[in-house]
Amino acid sequence: MAEAIRRIGAGEWRELRDLRLRALQDAPDAFTATYEEESILPDAHWADLATELAEGGSSFGLVAATEGRWIGMAVGGPHRDFPGEAGLYAMWVDPSARGARVARALVEGVVAWARSAGFPVIRLRVTVSNEAAVRLYVRCGFADAGLRLPVREGSDVITMSMTMAL
Repeated sequence: MAEAIRRIGAGEWRELRDLRLRALQDAPDAFTATYEEESILPDAHWADLATELAEGGSSFGLVAATEGRWIGMAVGGPHRDFPGEAGLYAMWVDPSARGARVARALVEGVVAWARSAGFPVIRLRVTVSNEAAVRLYVRCGFADAGLRLPVREGSDVITMSMTMAL
């Protein structure tokens, strides 16, 4: 299990950048952004993002760490496409930590944040072919919302929208 699951700190932009880029390399079809797009973003972008995800920011970012190494993350925030709902974004766990309940703890942390923030629903998108992730979200209480979209414009990889009433 992770040594700690905690809120991202405002000054931890380098760690956030490095983790996000690892996630994009490990699972290129799991995210709407690509490694090529995000690897060229300036340091100021990452510093702003860390501030946004930290205490007092407009969104909620969790990180899982073991022995000082960041091994997972999840982000919650107002949903970009469904006003009034929360979104679960940027969920990823390092392959070395999969199967150790890190992912479930990250999801539960974001769900707890969304509930405490007063959102009635939390929504995510997951690649349909990622059966392990779909099973995780079902175990956490999410259900298929019936919406299917390509992971990004021009992609043949299809995602499903899943929701949980809070």
